[in-house]
Amino acid sequence: MSEQTPASQLWQVPDGDLAAIVMAREEKLRTAYAEMLAAVGEAEQRGLGKSLGFKDTSAFLTDALRIFRREARQRIDHAAAMMPSSSLTGVPQHPPLAATGGALTAGDINTEHVQAITAIFQACPAGIPAEQREEDEQILVDLARQAGPEAVRKACRRLHAIWDQDTAPPEDKDREQANPSRRLNITHRRDGSIRFNGELDPETAETLDGLLGPLAKPHKNPDTGEHDSRTAAERNGDALAEIIAIAARCDELATQGGERAVMIVSVTLAELEDRARHAFLDVPGVSNVDGLRRLACEAKVVPAIFGNKAAPLYVGDASRFATPAQRRYLAVRDAGCAFPGCARGPKWTTPHHVVAWSVDKRSDVDNLVLLCARHHRMVHHTSWEVRMNGHLPEFIPPPWIDRERKPMRNLAHAPPPRHQQAA
Repeated sequence: MSEQTPASQLWQVPDGDLAAIVMAREEKLRTAYAEMLAAVGEAEQRGLGKSLGFKDTSAFLTDALRIFRREARQRIDHAAAMMPSSSLTGVPQHPPLAATGGALTAGDINTEHVQAITAIFQACPAGIPAEQREEDEQILVDLARQAGPEAVRKACRRLHAIWDQDTAPPEDKDREQANPSRRLNITHRRDGSIRFNGELDPETAETLDGLLGPLAKPHKNPDTGEHDSRTAAERNGDALAEIIAIAARCDELATQGGERAVMIVSVTLAELEDRARHAFLDVPGVSNVDGLRRLACEAKVVPAIFGNKAAPLYVGDASRFATPAQRRYLAVRDAGCAFPGCARGPKWTTPHHVVAWSVDKRSDVDNLVLLCARHHRMVHHTSWEVRMNGHLPEFIPPPWIDRERKPMRNLAHAPPPRHQQAA
């Protein structure tokens, strides 16, 4: 079977081949969009819409392609941003986004990536040099090749803040750094509740977004399976209450951050002496060895030996889990989840053993990598692989993503380099 397999025969395709077909057809969609933008750009330069009796190119596309006007306008904007010489009406004369256009033509990024990148460069201050624009664009394109549009938008917001800082007058920079704009207005009610509003500086706002994101996600009721009925505002309110509760017991944070759940694997003396190759485990939610291994990455393992009447004969020391000092090192090295494209910070990650602890009993930092819960599962349960290259982790994608399986590193945590304006 190949990517030319007709729809009527897809049911015969093995899982790995079907995944490759999906990836290949997505690539075709992306390259087709690049070809569409080339045609749209030429139509706009010619004034094709008016020559055919329409008000403009946007009106022509809306009517001829039966698409929304905003979609037509977006295609024109995308075409204008990537054309070698932009003479399109109403478009600022910025240098073309050559890296973005090349990545789209190659099928490496999608329409949402293009929208995020073109939107940020439409707002690029005039004082940013062309060389810096090209470097910043390349950083965003490299990120888009391994991350979703939301991660690219987040990087765009960071980039915009850097641009504002680079182009602000020196006195404004000093004033903002010394006195960041933060304000909280609180109204106390008679029943003890409060109502509040305010504003935060960009750095603090980014931190708050990182805290709210995981905690405010909708979730199913574990008992009934019903979907979360809370509104977005209610979920944010519950998340904020949880953040406040964590802050209120901050003395516990060092313990919570340095030690997760304790997993105790028990074996009787008879089983131990018989060198039994299995033990009876009763771990909720774990149905196979792979699941147990993933859970063990997040737990402290304490060996315990009991006599036939449950008398404790030996309880060993925990030696598997990363120490607080190792966690701090990993937080600096990996800056959060190390999986390509993931923007989760260190607070939401777990140290994962690259070579299973059961194999060589190594818990040194060169055998540990930070992973969020989602990507921890992926490494344990899919064809993604992680390995260390020197002191840094790198990830090898499944063959249906990359036939050559070229190693990847996460670019989502690296902010665009700070450029110094020429005096």
